[in-house]
Amino acid sequence: MAISIFKKSGPSGEDGNGGEPSHNPEKARKFFDHARTVQDTENYEYAMQLWLSGMRWDVQAMPPLEAFFNCAANFLNSPASRKGIGKDVVKSVSGPGEVDKYLRSLLEWSLKPTEAALAVRAMESAAKLKTIEQGTWIGRVAFARANAEKNPRRAKELLIKISEQFGALGQFEASVQSAEAALKQDPSDGELAAHIRSLAATATMNKGGYDKPGQEGAFRQNIRDAAKQRELDDADRISKTDDTVERLLSAAEAEYIKRPHDLPTVENLGKRLLERGKPADEERAYQVYMSGYAASNVFRFRQFAGDIRIRQARRKVAELEKMLAGAPAGQKEMVQRMLDHQNEDFNALEMEEFRLRVENYPTDLGMKFELGKRYFVAGRFDDSIPLFQEAQTDAKIRPQVLNALGQAFHKIHYYDEAVQTFKGAIEGRELAPELSLEVRYNLLLALVEQGKAHKDAHAIREADKLASGIATQQFNYKDIRARRDEIKKLLAGMV
Repeated sequence: MAISIFKKSGPSGEDGNGGEPSHNPEKARKFFDHARTVQDTENYEYAMQLWLSGMRWDVQAMPPLEAFFNCAANFLNSPASRKGIGKDVVKSVSGPGEVDKYLRSLLEWSLKPTEAALAVRAMESAAKLKTIEQGTWIGRVAFARANAEKNPRRAKELLIKISEQFGALGQFEASVQSAEAALKQDPSDGELAAHIRSLAATATMNKGGYDKPGQEGAFRQNIRDAAKQRELDDADRISKTDDTVERLLSAAEAEYIKRPHDLPTVENLGKRLLERGKPADEERAYQVYMSGYAASNVFRFRQFAGDIRIRQARRKVAELEKMLAGAPAGQKEMVQRMLDHQNEDFNALEMEEFRLRVENYPTDLGMKFELGKRYFVAGRFDDSIPLFQEAQTDAKIRPQVLNALGQAFHKIHYYDEAVQTFKGAIEGRELAPELSLEVRYNLLLALVEQGKAHKDAHAIREADKLASGIATQQFNYKDIRARRDEIKKLLAGMV
């Protein structure tokens, strides 16, 4: 679909002189406003086109970048995505200029959001344009994708590229972190290890401002206002006095009055309200975040607001648990009913909040794991299993996910699959001691059920070995003694 507002500046730019489009935030805003309206009608493909067109005129605008990816996620989840992206959208970013290349890289990545190489390419384009905030945001996602690559050689190549681009963006600590992650993929690379030491020295010098003799530091040198400096110093303190908290909140309120639609200002005010934490502050922070979400369609503000509601609901559960513990015998049944009802409400709230997060961040495997856990608690095992299966590809959480997936299979009586999954968790990376015990215990349970179902003495004997090992390590672990007795009886009956 092409209409007059969408007219793209091609290679000749707006002035026809062969340059990139001029910076025009006002023109960009019109595209962004139109994009939000179109996105609300669920015409996600056209909305994506509008977001890209707006960014062409204000390439430094950060909230629209996030909004574009949220829109793309909705497009991928819609039936329209089966036909692929339309020619008009591709054509709109087909020019030879650096801005076109950047926008094209965003489009290509948005259509395959789990592809680490496409994320890295987008980061490279952002670095060429010196869009520091955008490049850093893209780089963080690219780092997570690359770090989860199963092929160590491929992961190393991507992480080195990410490190280079973080360096180009002046994000030296992130550059070091990426290079260190690359070295973990190939610890034998001595040249890379030496390079990391050089990078770390650069990061230290940059952080302290030692590369600018006689100056206070690269960050502080741009601060001329003493009051602003004090505000930043106050904000950096981990432990703040009541006066400091009030001063920071007053400054945030004043800034919000002047710029109610500036997203960093919205986020800062919500943070300061929650930091003070008076009874009305939490509700005010919720309203501030929801207003920010309504104005920008940037989902993270909706997420902040959801966190507040989850925290409030969790407190109600804790209060009723405390009330139940101290209730007279005649009131315990009534309080228990109240607690059960509150737990149901809390679980439903969490489930809906994480469902929305997965919908808006479809490539975030950690979110999918969290939603899967909520489905599991609610007894929706069939719904939890596909989420766990997707989340297991994230190497950082794979052991925990496999443990949850095995339990879900067990709940639906897929004992063979449960056994296989728990064994996969044990055979993977080294487990923390507590998780190792839990996985082995869960494998024991699955083996017992597998042995019963198939009259398989081998499975029962394997469970017996596990039970013996757990009892040797921690004699009072759960009901391990009772489980050992059960297994011995099963073995005796199979002789």
